Amino acid sequence: MNNVFNLNNLRPGDRLVLPKSEWDLIQHHVIYIGTDANGNRSYIENFAGKGVQLVNEKRLFRDGHYVTRIEPFVGDIFQRNEAIKRAMQLIGKPYDLVNFNCEHYANTVQHNKSYSKQVNIGLVAGLIALVLSIGFTR
Repeated sequence: MNNVFNLNNLRPGDRLVLPKSEWDLIQHHVIYIGTDANGNRSYIENFAGKGVQLVNEKRLFRDGHYVTRIEPFVGDIFQRNEAIKRAMQLIGKPYDLVNFNCEHYANTVQHNKSYSKQVNIGLVAGLIALVLSIGFTR
């Protein structure tokens, strides 16, 4: 079931999370930057094979993607402006699945700390699978 979100209420620095895989297991994180003079909303994403890039809403919602959740930026106007500066300064940085994916990017912008819960969960699950497979082969 898809939730309906009013994107008109977004503020610069807010995060949109969109499904990137079936069953919404992997999520894509993007940062809302603002609107241009024509009222078009702009976002920055870190996309595999492209890196950190500015995208418009049409590009963001290509292939019928929809918003899973919105994570508002938490902080005062000064902190919000600093977050937007970080977002812009990272344009062009290469994508790296383990060390700097879209979630790393969004956390760097919103919290000034690079981390990915999805990668951590994947690494733990992989380690558990490895331990179990070693245990079953003995």
